[in-house]
Amino acid sequence: MTGREIMINFIRDILRPKTLEEILSKEMREAYLSKLEAEKALEYATSVVEYNRNRMRRLEERIQALHKESTSDRPNQHQ
Repeated sequence: MTGREIMINFIRDILRPKTLEEILSKEMREAYLSKLEAEKALEYATSVVEYNRNRMRRLEERIQALHKESTSDRPNQHQ
């Protein structure tokens, strides 16, 4: 098959009406890729939520430690 014949067959294939099976197969591939993208986004969002939970926990512990230090550093005023 020559290059010209290959090009003609390629153009014919592009221009011909698609079969129902080809249309459904294309839709299935698109749905699969869309699902993968959504799962990737969910995984990322979940990791961001977990990161911020850990960050908040760490910051709360630091705040509590600072409060304990500041109250223990004060002299007892009731004596």
